[in-house]
Amino acid sequence: MYRVLLADDEEIIREGVSRAVPWQTLGFTLDAVAEDGVQALKLVEKQRPDLVITDIRMPNMDGLDLIRALREQAPACKILILTGHGEFAYARAALQLGVYDFLLKPVELAALCGVLTRLREELDAQYSRQSELEQLHQQVQEERILQQQRLLRRYLAGRAQAEELVASLPERWCGNRLFCGGVLVQMDDFDRLTGDMDEQTVFSFTQELENVLIAQSNEEMRIVENDNGRYFLLFISEQEEELRFHIRSYVRRLRAAVAHTAYTTITSSVVQGGIGCCRQAYEETRRCLDRVFLLGTGQDIQADEALRQNFSTPLPEGIDMQRLTRTLSDFKKETIHSGLAEIAESIRQTSHNSYLYTSMLVGFVYGEMIRLLTERQCPVQSVLADPMAAYSRLMACQSLDSMMSELMRILDTVCDFLEQNASVNQDAVERAKLYIQEHYSDSRLSLDMVASAVGISPTYLSALFKQNAGQSFVSFLTETRLKRAQYLLRVGDYRSYEVAYLCGYDNSTYFSTIFKRYVGVSPSEYRKVEANDP
Repeated sequence: MYRVLLADDEEIIREGVSRAVPWQTLGFTLDAVAEDGVQALKLVEKQRPDLVITDIRMPNMDGLDLIRALREQAPACKILILTGHGEFAYARAALQLGVYDFLLKPVELAALCGVLTRLREELDAQYSRQSELEQLHQQVQEERILQQQRLLRRYLAGRAQAEELVASLPERWCGNRLFCGGVLVQMDDFDRLTGDMDEQTVFSFTQELENVLIAQSNEEMRIVENDNGRYFLLFISEQEEELRFHIRSYVRRLRAAVAHTAYTTITSSVVQGGIGCCRQAYEETRRCLDRVFLLGTGQDIQADEALRQNFSTPLPEGIDMQRLTRTLSDFKKETIHSGLAEIAESIRQTSHNSYLYTSMLVGFVYGEMIRLLTERQCPVQSVLADPMAAYSRLMACQSLDSMMSELMRILDTVCDFLEQNASVNQDAVERAKLYIQEHYSDSRLSLDMVASAVGISPTYLSALFKQNAGQSFVSFLTETRLKRAQYLLRVGDYRSYEVAYLCGYDNSTYFSTIFKRYVGVSPSEYRKVEANDP
């Protein structure tokens, strides 16, 4: 509905026009009525009407003065004047000021409705063109940002040069004295929570956090999607303190806005030296990932503070920490039992049998075990369903013997798991890839199905994928499907929804969304580009 303001000093005209015109049927709403030009001008500033219907002859400020003021205050506003038979000179002057049309008094309802109908059609066409232009501009902006994000991701991974990155970014991002900093956002327990999900469910699972990340963003930051439920947020500013403030404010707003998704943030130090330094900030946050387990999930962590902390529990003299780490690293039960028995005996002989000392020692061993499993890309949750609960039970033991016994039981579980899965190697990943390439068109294809086909647990297959293929199972499946989709769009005469179905996507809208995110353009645009490319 278009908003209308009516200005006339004759009450009978105001009442007649207000009541007689079927405003809503014609696509308008009469939002305000004024008795003279002064009152009308005040209402225009408040109501912002699309159309002003005004009399020519009014007290205080006549119609011509009102029109002149409107041309300065609201140039886009349309103006329709009402004039008497003896006021043609005024009407001509009004037309020279760019009014839309004029009607003679007494106003005939049919004539007024006809003018309003014509005006509504012109406004519809005008706003339609404007909307199309705005939509096109927004689309261009979104595609440009997507291209920048893909290049930024390649740069952070060491696969692009700084010069290439700078060339793609806005000029204000390219100063050598700019400060930059980053926040790594990691969805907590992402692998465990999504292990049984199919591709589309994983996509939906991440939407709440992704939508909030985007909604809170601005021109001074970029969002780079990593694998495994991680996002790196890059911020820039010419002022160091201003940048620190913006990052802190963003994290606070994020906490307030996200209700259902558990996540941890790691904030980097602020570095100066231009956009090329963003890799330094990114790598600093990545180095903190192995600390999250000990610090706890669901927190907002400062990378520099976390990296300064000594996570190796200090042990009294007499305990060879390096030897202890080497003993653990082979995960051989006999060797570990022997090593822990020697330590327990050493504790007894030196009278270090207090709970404090023993818990410090056991905490060190437990932390080293988790670190070694992480280095092996072993899925900790596959071995210990709840690592924190296992650690709590360990710390609840009240004597040296019981604490050592519980620690050995946990380590035995780890050793047995690694021994049982020792034969699982790169061959399993290759067989999984082959199975995906043969069955990608099945929309029901999931990690569970592939794991069952190759004969290993889903969680362990997920870890092997990351270790040997350098990407997650879902990422590889998506890549396989979309590469096939690109091929079909290039060589076949398929419609987009047919390509979606052939590549394992039941939902063509979702297919278009994920295709544009991966390729940078929609399926139909990709087909046009390839068709025009010699």
